[in-house]
Amino acid sequence: MAARTKLRQRIERWPSLTVRGYGFLAASIALYIVAPILGQREIAFAASAALALPLLSLVLVSVRHPKLTVVRRFDPETASAGTDCEVSLAIQNWGMAPTPAANWCDDAASPVHRSALAPLPALPAFRSLETDKPRVTTVRYLIESPRRGQHSIGPLWIRFGDPFGLAARRLSVGGTDTLTVTPDVETLTRGSFRLPSGDGQAMQSRRPAASGEQDVIARKYQTGDSIRRVHWPATARHSELMVRQDDQHTDHEAVIVLDTRLESFSNTAGRRVADSHSEAFEWAVSMAVSIGLHLQHEGYRTVLVESPETTAPRTAEYAAGAAAELLLRGARARLDAGHPPLAVRDIVADAGRVSGELAPLFAVLGDIDAESVDALRRSAATASSALAFVVHDAATRSTVPAWAERLRDDLVQAGWVVRLVSPDEAPSSAWESDPAGVLR
Repeated sequence: MAARTKLRQRIERWPSLTVRGYGFLAASIALYIVAPILGQREIAFAASAALALPLLSLVLVSVRHPKLTVVRRFDPETASAGTDCEVSLAIQNWGMAPTPAANWCDDAASPVHRSALAPLPALPAFRSLETDKPRVTTVRYLIESPRRGQHSIGPLWIRFGDPFGLAARRLSVGGTDTLTVTPDVETLTRGSFRLPSGDGQAMQSRRPAASGEQDVIARKYQTGDSIRRVHWPATARHSELMVRQDDQHTDHEAVIVLDTRLESFSNTAGRRVADSHSEAFEWAVSMAVSIGLHLQHEGYRTVLVESPETTAPRTAEYAAGAAAELLLRGARARLDAGHPPLAVRDIVADAGRVSGELAPLFAVLGDIDAESVDALRRSAATASSALAFVVHDAATRSTVPAWAERLRDDLVQAGWVVRLVSPDEAPSSAWESDPAGVLR
């Protein structure tokens, strides 16, 4: 694919005749045929002139090399799936001659579409004795970000011709830039997460204390504390940022497992790894990131675990309020092949050691293998609660695949709460339909 793209770009850089140029060429051939028949030498001279003009135009566009540079900027820098992003191109002409009449378009890799062909304003010549830098000409266009991921935008293509309009050439300017598109996330229902206390017996609500309580003990702010826990009266008294000590759960962690193995989503992917795209996996990423943002809003440190690459899982911990980093992680998530089982028991156990309480465990899964099922069974024993969303490609509830029902039964026996969902169901709807009240 890359070799074909490079070959196509090389061919597009070659000068070519326009419709007018081919018309001149056809006219010259016709005149050469007619000249001996009519016995008119003047017609042969006209044919030679008609043939020389297109050839001269090809030479002119071949030897002309405008010295252009471009700087590409995105607004916003990180787009959200399904929204538009404005692309600004700052173009400068470093040559000693102004640019000819030209058109431009900005290339893009699938699934993003290249921009429409548009006229490029004439770029003035660069006078090094007058200015340090050439004048900047800015052109803009809107680009739709249809799908989550990191997409290559560029290079910029400039198409210019000769003064007669007989030949044209395409020139590639600059390189490519990466447009990061974060997954489509939804706001999930806010509720009280019930966690075990330090001795593992009683259950305590994570709702913060009322703002009017008088027995609040304040301590100095530490990195990772939620800004919602700031105690403003104590901050004013001590002239430094103070947080409420009465909240014993600001150091709680939650673990989210995102299945990123191609084999798990082969029912909807069904392609080579390089070309794979699964609606079920896109839903899984959206759900995992939505859960992570919701947990951060509730004051949790979230640990996002992706399927392991070799022997160790890809993990990242995000403090409360680190929404941007979590969204970027979701944008970079991809399907990969050849992953070992989803063994996260040690990760879940480590997440609860800081606070002395078991951490809640969430998983968004596809069609996982038997070893991963056994690993998740053991992981549930180290969590305060375990909730799994199993994504399948069935259109209706009556056509749920057998593997999804078997997976649900196996996980339920191990203490998981399991929800079977399809990509057509909104993440917020799947979250609110929690059958066991784990989420509230």
